[in-house]
Amino acid sequence: MKITRVTPIPLARRLERVQRNSKMQRDRRRFTFVVVETDTGLQGIGDAYGDQELVVPLLERRVGPAAIGLDPRQPEAVFQQLFTARPFWETAGSMICCMSAIEVACWDILGQYEGVPVYELLGGKQREWIPAYASDLHWEEAGRMAEKAGQYKDQGFSAVKTHIGAPGQGEADLKRIAAMRAAIGPDCGLMLDVNTAWNHDWQLALEYGQAWSEWNPFWLEEPLCPVDIQSHVKLRNALPYPLATGENLYLTFGYESLFREMACDYVLPDVLRCGGLGQMRTICRNAVAHGITPTPHNYSSGVGLAATLHLMAAETGIELLEYDPTGTAIYEELFLDPIEVDQGNVRVPDTPGLGVRLTPELIEKYKV
Repeated sequence: MKITRVTPIPLARRLERVQRNSKMQRDRRRFTFVVVETDTGLQGIGDAYGDQELVVPLLERRVGPAAIGLDPRQPEAVFQQLFTARPFWETAGSMICCMSAIEVACWDILGQYEGVPVYELLGGKQREWIPAYASDLHWEEAGRMAEKAGQYKDQGFSAVKTHIGAPGQGEADLKRIAAMRAAIGPDCGLMLDVNTAWNHDWQLALEYGQAWSEWNPFWLEEPLCPVDIQSHVKLRNALPYPLATGENLYLTFGYESLFREMACDYVLPDVLRCGGLGQMRTICRNAVAHGITPTPHNYSSGVGLAATLHLMAAETGIELLEYDPTGTAIYEELFLDPIEVDQGNVRVPDTPGLGVRLTPELIEKYKV
């Protein structure tokens, strides 16, 4: 079997309310799906979760053509060929995201070819239901954030994540955190994601982190530049609750110093960014070996959700699925069988491959 065509399909879902975090805001969520076709008629789907201004030309001009002729039944070999093919290496960023998309699509093809769900190709299903937390509460008026947090808690999620930390929002953030904690009670986890708001300033991160400790956060996520490992070490040693990071790191090599220095408590690799399922599996196993808990980042489309579910079904050392109940993504509609969520647990799909498809109707609905 050979890959014959790689097609990026940019789509977008417009938002009823603007989503904000510490470094950006948006009125729509953009996705670039990647359809990988073969000479047998089988197709797989990936999601290029990188800079949406860059991934389409990268796929059309560089990564897609390099995949033509490769055997999709060997997903990790496809990734290695794409990664090692050129004398000037791309070791991070949107290029790796494009390679990740093709790798994930190849697992989808292989599962369809073998007639089994992808989790069977990853070692077999060890669990049927995956515990999840609700993500995300982007910052806005405190009362509305509290109301949504309470709804997620009532749906059975054991934790909820929120975005805070924008410049000039210090006092307002205290009110937001207090309101959300009051809404979810003392036993539901409250994750605080600041999207690298303080760059290299670990002491400023500690100042804010300590101010928020009154509300017993589950973790502080991505407070610093993702590759400033030593600042993470200093912050982790001083912060009175767990530190999480890792969604902006790439490949197994990119996590080695983070693990070696014990620079976080939770690591958040993203299957659509870190190199695909093969790289993700190794990253998570390495984290467990170092006493760090892998908890996947997963805030894109239903493709990322499906791939993450299959990996978590096969790897019991990975904890807590990031699940998006906001209704703002191209998410549940992609699944061939309806996604099941019960009391904060998500059922692993049993359809051969990833169990997702991009239909002409969805393309028409969300076309750019």
